Amino acid sequence: MRSRFNTIMMLTLAALLFGSLSMAFAQDGETLRIWTKFNAENPQVASDFWLAQTIENYAADTGVTLENTFVVYNEINTRLNVAVQSGGDIPDVSYVDSQNLGFYVNNGTLLDLTEFVTSADWYDDIDPIALAACTAPTGEILCVPTTTTNFFTYYWADVYPDGYPATTEEFLAAAPAVRDAGYYPITFKGAEGASVERFYYPLMASYGAQVVDDEGRATWANELSVAALEFVRELFVNDYVPDVALAPGFDFETPFKQGEAGAFVAGTFSYVYLTPLEAPSGEIFDAAPPAEGFDTNAIAVGDAYDGGELLFAPALSAPGGQPRSMVLATAWAIPFGSENVEGAQQFINYQMTTQANIDFAVGYGALPTLISAAENEVFSSAYWQAVAQYQAESGIAAPAWTNYDEALRLLSTAIVNIVTNPDADILTELQAAQDEYNLGLQ
Repeated sequence: MRSRFNTIMMLTLAALLFGSLSMAFAQDGETLRIWTKFNAENPQVASDFWLAQTIENYAADTGVTLENTFVVYNEINTRLNVAVQSGGDIPDVSYVDSQNLGFYVNNGTLLDLTEFVTSADWYDDIDPIALAACTAPTGEILCVPTTTTNFFTYYWADVYPDGYPATTEEFLAAAPAVRDAGYYPITFKGAEGASVERFYYPLMASYGAQVVDDEGRATWANELSVAALEFVRELFVNDYVPDVALAPGFDFETPFKQGEAGAFVAGTFSYVYLTPLEAPSGEIFDAAPPAEGFDTNAIAVGDAYDGGELLFAPALSAPGGQPRSMVLATAWAIPFGSENVEGAQQFINYQMTTQANIDFAVGYGALPTLISAAENEVFSSAYWQAVAQYQAESGIAAPAWTNYDEALRLLSTAIVNIVTNPDADILTELQAAQDEYNLGLQ
């Protein structure tokens, strides 16, 4: 298993860096303006290097220069909408997150791609579930999904020798012994909007809580949400999660990377960032990068798994409930105001070839949306089989809030208030955030 995982990842990432696609369907000298959340100018992780290589390959294969604007991950959807509404600097094609589809529909930000998609050569090859994430309630296809991501648990076998708890009740029973042994039982992103996607909302959904109605209004102030957040509050009150979980950014990963936390709520993309890894045993997993200039990515996670130190498990669920995980799709979209719609469509077609879809999926850390790509050997490893299993068994769609980012902001802020103030009434805090959100829709 050890050699298989690492060999597959090294070959695929090497292909990502050095391979090129032979397609030519644009005029030399053309420039296509794209927006992404990847930094090709100063690449740090696999997705950045993927874009840098894609820019080079696209110019060589088509004669078209990709002019990328790097926009941070938690601003790109909002900034794209602002650009369209203001008539400002609008890209020809942009990265978008499928969970913002309701927001885009409400604001009329994106072009209808239905005819383009349904007549494309790759249409019959795309996963219908992924395509549904880019389809408006009225049936228009507004984006083209490239990968799907979900969330699950990494855990250290030495900390949980009997396996990772399945429910919140089992977790609280096991946690005291883990803490007494000197480890935090869990770490996760506990602040900012992404915390709702990765941890809070899936847990609330496991408890049966409904957080949105059919018209996109918030409904998270209910007793089932309270039950889920009582568990979350207990994690912080009992020091079962490090304080850094509530810090902005991504320092919450560090306790797990250093072997100080027994479990980590991970995304499919987390293997890109978790390097080097130090297991509780003291063993360090930090293999050499597979190509010059490429930072270590999947190798540390693969080595730790193959060495029997790192294992995977579904997310925690309510007692008697089912684990839940948000399934999010990365996608390409063409905004209103694009000055080169034909070039944008050609770029999307280029990305929706089997090898290009594989390259992006590996570089981003997610499952490809093309069926032919998902059948590639790289996705047959234990890691990707676990990812596919958890997505199939636990996957749920993102809540269709009308203003998705604002809902994340208000709900995550309320939850942080709840866990940092043990005397605060949970339902009252949730109701205040819900009322503020719904008032803003009027």
